[in-house]
Amino acid sequence: MGIIKNTINVTLNTGKNFLGIARDLEQLLKDKDVNKAITLFQNRDIDVEKAIEEYTPSMHDVMKRRDKPRKGKEPYKVEKLPRRRQVYINEVELFFLLGKPIKWKNMDTSGSDEAFEAYTKFLQDTRFDTTMRQAKRLAGAETESAKLYHIYKDSNGKPAVKVIVLSHSKGYTLRPLFDQYENMVAFGYGYFIKEGDNVIEHFDIQTPSYIYRCKKQKIGWDVDVMPNPSGKINIIYYQQEKACEGVEPRINREEMVDSKTADTNNYFADPKAKISADVIKSLANPDTVGEVIQCQGKDSVFEYVAPPAYSEMKDSEKRDLNTSILFDSFTPDFSFENMKGLGTLSGEALKRAMILGYIKRDNRKEIYDIAVDREKNLIVAIMANVTHIALREQLLKLDIKHEFAEPFNEDKERIWESIGKLYKDGIISLETAVQLLALVDDSQAEIQRILNNNLNKNQEGNTENQSSQF
Repeated sequence: MGIIKNTINVTLNTGKNFLGIARDLEQLLKDKDVNKAITLFQNRDIDVEKAIEEYTPSMHDVMKRRDKPRKGKEPYKVEKLPRRRQVYINEVELFFLLGKPIKWKNMDTSGSDEAFEAYTKFLQDTRFDTTMRQAKRLAGAETESAKLYHIYKDSNGKPAVKVIVLSHSKGYTLRPLFDQYENMVAFGYGYFIKEGDNVIEHFDIQTPSYIYRCKKQKIGWDVDVMPNPSGKINIIYYQQEKACEGVEPRINREEMVDSKTADTNNYFADPKAKISADVIKSLANPDTVGEVIQCQGKDSVFEYVAPPAYSEMKDSEKRDLNTSILFDSFTPDFSFENMKGLGTLSGEALKRAMILGYIKRDNRKEIYDIAVDREKNLIVAIMANVTHIALREQLLKLDIKHEFAEPFNEDKERIWESIGKLYKDGIISLETAVQLLALVDDSQAEIQRILNNNLNKNQEGNTENQSSQF
């Protein structure tokens, strides 16, 4: 009971501390106590560095195998054969979620087309789809990444935006700061810049109100403060578990089995003979084995040593490791042999065959659906307050929804036939049918054209009937 009470007290105290954490951070930065301010932020460097080590083949455990010592000879070099399983699993995960660009739709029909067109143009100019894939790939490999919307003035003095993907492997330290409700209070990121002959440490911090650019000096830090023009933290932070979470031990085992098998193959690559001592004495050159040998004694021996046969147990283990690594990481098998039988499947059948990938896709949506929605809100804020102020009112009225596209090509002809049949049977309206088909950008104009064509056909039909009566 005492332990539970203490835990509750700690939780409450932590909550109270977080409520004032933004104020504490601001005061520390005013005092230029950047080192202490950094301690307020979340630090996941240990987990990230471990993930990078597992993702990099040259850093796998199998690479630490020691060569075997031999008396009077150089050590026997053992094979070290790492695999890129982690990369494959991560790329398949990326394919299922972002293999095709995210779809955007403007739900506001009150005449804000100009603002929505400006929004989609902004996405193109900042290479949203490309940077999204980069950030997702890095997060799947390292467990975290971020996208920085850097606001600056171009050569003409106009406000502009450049998106930069941040990650540990790219030389950045990522430091998010959340309150007890998982709202981001601030975000800091550290990096090094070479200035002259010196390499200087920088640490930038963003809050909704201010951007702090901190530069380390020989003694203390310089802190440059500027208002944040967007009114939001101009960084989107992505955090997830590794794409290969939980299967690392089996990957290590597979690499060890492959390497030891290769050692055995190397050892028996050159012919080896088993020869009794009396036969060796009869050889002019014992090192050249391969000529006709005459054995005189009844116990004389000369026979080649065959390599150990590849056991069924080892083969079974290899198959089990391959299957379990893919199954436990919810990764479909895209090997050539497996894909040969999927070419004739319909869209729905293909989905069922790839159900593991879709399960993982839906799990990842729980993270990236929220992140993309936050990014949409940030983009609208930057446009309304910085780059497209003339469209501010229209931008703030936008109701934009997003949807993760299907990774595989949809069976469109079957879908079109189904929609056409529903309309013909009177189950859906013409307007709904045109919207579901999504073949044109302006569905209302297309509906009006269809109605006009039908009207003209009816009038022509009536004219022909009247003519036939005469």
